[in-house]
Amino acid sequence: MKTKPVNKVLLSAALLLTSALGVASAGGAAAPTVGGSTGQIQAATPNSVAATLREAGYKVTVNPANPDEDPSLSVTAGDYDIDMWFSNCKSNVCTRVTASFYWDYSDDEDSLDVEVANEWNSNYYTQSYVYEGSYYLDATMIVAGGYTKTALKAWMTEYLDDVEAFEADLP
Repeated sequence: MKTKPVNKVLLSAALLLTSALGVASAGGAAAPTVGGSTGQIQAATPNSVAATLREAGYKVTVNPANPDEDPSLSVTAGDYDIDMWFSNCKSNVCTRVTASFYWDYSDDEDSLDVEVANEWNSNYYTQSYVYEGSYYLDATMIVAGGYTKTALKAWMTEYLDDVEAFEADLP
């Protein structure tokens, strides 16, 4: 039986690629590593999210647990006090985190314009709405299965950029 010669360039490239991706020698992909590095998967808990946001320079308070409410954080980012809450948590591991900021117009509710929110929603991924005399701007990050510190920090930066841009559009 005659065998075909092995293409050494392709074999070398395949070996390099599998080692760079961390493929296990048993033939399957290695499990994500949970830990401290920015590229490693972090457990999606309120405390781990708080620690990552603190690492990014934000002031973060983990709010006291209340059995009737989802876990939540209070985050100070410059001039903004952001409310964050977690959804679908089981054993303190959650699938979503939502950031929310609002502008109180209760003293001047006549200036509230739902069209400002609707126009925003047609152009951005953050969600704006008018509720009880205020404009709100929310963003949700899916953290089911964990998150990387880099992704969470980037999401927060993008959200705060949208907060500033939305504020500039308000009457």
